Amino acid sequence: MRKPTLNFGRTLTKLDQKQINGGGIDGCPTACYGIPDMGCRSCQEYFSLSSYCQMRVRVGISCFEGQ
Repeated sequence: MRKPTLNFGRTLTKLDQKQINGGGIDGCPTACYGIPDMGCRSCQEYFSLSSYCQMRVRVGISCFEGQ
């Protein structure tokens, strides 16, 4: 299935793409957390982030299993 393409009438810059895809916004890291075999950081590092940044990074389900 193809993803729909948004047409803003201009080419998206790298910054636009990062903001759409959840990249580092407002000082939050761009890393992922708790996703095995993806080179991500640990769940412990995820839980040390502020709640503001926790809502803006990728995190694997493994960080919430068994809690």
